[in-house]
Amino acid sequence: MATAEQVQEQLIQRISGVQRQGPGVPIEVLALRVPSVHPTLHVQVEVKVSEERWRVSLAYDGPDASLVSGDLTEGSMHTLELLVLTNLFDWWHTKDTERASTRMGRRLT
Repeated sequence: MATAEQVQEQLIQRISGVQRQGPGVPIEVLALRVPSVHPTLHVQVEVKVSEERWRVSLAYDGPDASLVSGDLTEGSMHTLELLVLTNLFDWWHTKDTERASTRMGRRLT
């Protein structure tokens, strides 16, 4: 099983910096932390969007968490990268209207 440190290092390399998804607002990933990988994969991401800084907490169970239950392959890390980025963009677009999304993020500035 991959350690939290290994997953964190790989994700930082993959998603740090400005990320774009379609024509919408870009999200800049400033920092990332993986406090745990088992049984739930927790990812905390500090982002900057439209001059606002936020800390977003993502939690993955079941098949999503199993992406890091073995060796970190290129395929599993690519899937996790897409999952985290998709969740960040979904969170941004729904944080003002969906309760679950609202609870995921905390505005820092």
